[in-house]
Amino acid sequence: MNSARVIAVVLCLLATHTAAQTLVLVSDLNGRYGSTEYSPRVAAAAESIVKRRPDVVISVGDMVAGQRKPLLEAPQIDQMWRSFNQVFADPLAAAGIPLLVTPGNHDGSAFPDFVLERQHFEKQWIGRQGGLDFLPGSQWPRRYAARIEGVLLLSFDGTLPGALPNSELGFVKDMLEHYAEPEGKTIVFSHLPMWPLARGREQEILNDRRLLDLLHSHGVDVYASGHHHVHYAG
Repeated sequence: MNSARVIAVVLCLLATHTAAQTLVLVSDLNGRYGSTEYSPRVAAAAESIVKRRPDVVISVGDMVAGQRKPLLEAPQIDQMWRSFNQVFADPLAAAGIPLLVTPGNHDGSAFPDFVLERQHFEKQWIGRQGGLDFLPGSQWPRRYAARIEGVLLLSFDGTLPGALPNSELGFVKDMLEHYAEPEGKTIVFSHLPMWPLARGREQEILNDRRLLDLLHSHGVDVYASGHHHVHYAG
């Protein structure tokens, strides 16, 4: 990813006010493949978030710059995560602001070649459990659900283009059936979008009508994603 795209994505902080809750969305904060450095605007974004004191921050993937060939080794992956924590995650934790995550293709890809990076994604987050209580059936950090007042937050693992695996779709279905409330709000998030937003990435989407129908049938208010490095306000 070039620096212009990093800057554009970091500046797209979406604040959504639902009753007394404020949610901030960030995405694709990573630099170039294998990089342990971040644009200064990532640190500036963290500082801005801390000043605003939101109820929760959601990162929809690509927090570090993996999925590189030749494959990264464990020390390189660990160093990338240490850098991310120093620049972004630790300032939020010090301020007591929950950070919810979902895997992206550059930090937790489900492609078999990147199983080591996926393992390190889980290692990074298993002890940093977002500061919220997860609902039964959750499998943090890969897929889970939590509630803030009347807002249901549901994350699933969407790093592979095409149709969702049946196990992943079944997880979304079960969590919505158990926890979505008609009088409440529901925000679902993952990494890949369901429609192509950026030119040249038309095939890098969750192309699954079953998922779309499922979100509609349970009255989901927002589906949040990253990956395409554009801001779409439609």
